[in-house]
Amino acid sequence: MKQLRILLAVVISLALIVGTIGCGGGETNGTTEASPTPITPITLKLVTSLPIGSTLYNAWFLFADLVESRTDGRVKIDIYPGGQLFPATQEFEAVVSGTVDIFADSTYYINEYVPDVMVFYIDGMWESYEQAYAALEDSELPNIFAEKVEAAAPVKMLGLFAGGINLCYINTVRETKSMKDLSGLKMQSSPGAPPMPVYTYTGATAVPISTQEAVVGFIQGVIDAMYYPPATLVQMGAHKTGKHVLYTTGSFAARTMIINEDSWDSLPTDIQDIINGVIPEVYEFIKTGSRAEEEAAIVLIDQNVETSHWVTAEELKAYHEVCLAHPVVKGLLGMVDPRIVKIVQDLKMPSS
Repeated sequence: MKQLRILLAVVISLALIVGTIGCGGGETNGTTEASPTPITPITLKLVTSLPIGSTLYNAWFLFADLVESRTDGRVKIDIYPGGQLFPATQEFEAVVSGTVDIFADSTYYINEYVPDVMVFYIDGMWESYEQAYAALEDSELPNIFAEKVEAAAPVKMLGLFAGGINLCYINTVRETKSMKDLSGLKMQSSPGAPPMPVYTYTGATAVPISTQEAVVGFIQGVIDAMYYPPATLVQMGAHKTGKHVLYTTGSFAARTMIINEDSWDSLPTDIQDIINGVIPEVYEFIKTGSRAEEEAAIVLIDQNVETSHWVTAEELKAYHEVCLAHPVVKGLLGMVDPRIVKIVQDLKMPSS
């Protein structure tokens, strides 16, 4: 009887072991279920000189977030802001060489490859946000630039984006109701730059000084005046030193996003389609955000200075005429595709 109980216990134990293997050991009907293989995401490196917190940095972050979300994590975009990996002037070259994948920054930094981008930075060409938006949204201008960028280097242009268009002349000396009121003031200019029409028209004295040194020079009186987009002046802190401002329409700070050709070609077609589908959303974010950022900067500047004025439409027209007749501007326009020049000029107001 004792032997029978021992034998029964052994049989029950074996049954439990077999049951455990058959039901809980990852097998169903004798077949092992394979664990899902984790997906290794494609990682792309994006470089930009824009600082964290700026509208454009937020736009690039939105781009990365949307792409990662809509590819279900198959693509991850690492953003390196504020020139972390390269100076702004070397970012595009890094994309061309394949050291990094995506350039997202000012069109100015690709001018050595595509001199046509100088059309965005020539005084006398841009007069309103409406003109700038029409150029990017209702003309062939983006397609022409894509054609030129992709012919100049092994890259693909993903998008061309609107930036700010207004300029702020700020000085520590006198009230400025007109650009002519800047006459005699020491105003910052880019080192090595040719004499620009703004100095011819205003009568201001050009003082070569780098952007990095300009704020200290402004505080110490090395220069009396400086001019930048309103948001840039706020970021520099110049609104805390300046006493008088004059706003006008200036160059059009267009931005672009460009990807290395091999990086693009290596992406599956469906991922390329997703990225192309995200770009219009990024464009709208920048269009709205840049305008709002500029308006907020103007409010902040006006709260800190003693006097504030806007250039009149009549003076702006007169200044543009001087600009377009200036030899330096003529030389710059000579580097721009005539199709681009015609598009921009045709979009000006009829009275201009």
